[in-house]
Amino acid sequence: MTPDEVKKLKEDLLEEKKTLEAELNRIATKNPSVEDDYQAHFHKSEPGDTLDEQAHSITDYEEDRAVEQNFELRLHEINDTLRKIDEGTYGTCEKCLSPIDQKRLKVVPVAKFCFDCAKKATLA
Repeated sequence: MTPDEVKKLKEDLLEEKKTLEAELNRIATKNPSVEDDYQAHFHKSEPGDTLDEQAHSITDYEEDRAVEQNFELRLHEINDTLRKIDEGTYGTCEKCLSPIDQKRLKVVPVAKFCFDCAKKATLA
C-alpha cells in the first residue's frame, strides 16, 4: 500500500473506532483494568414486573451482550491494526512474516495472516 493509502486506512479505522466506542458506551460499561473490555448493562426488572417483563429484561441483556462482544472483537482488531501501522509492521503475516498481498489487505484491512497461512489455519 502507498503511504497515502495507509494514511487513509488509518483515518478510516480511527473513525470506526470512535463509532464503536460510542456504541459500546451506550450499551455497556468500560472495564478500566482491561483494554477493549466492556460489560453490557443489565436491565434490572422491578419487583412488581410480570414474568414476561422479567424475561424481556434478560433477553435485552443477552442481545446487548452479543452485540458488545462483537463490537469488542472488532475494536480489538482495529487497535491491533493501528498499532501495526504505527510500528511499521502493517501488512506482514504474523505466522510466516511474509508480506500480505495488497489485494487481500484492500479487502480485509485488518488481516493478520497472508492467504496461505489463513487458509492453513481454517483447515486445522
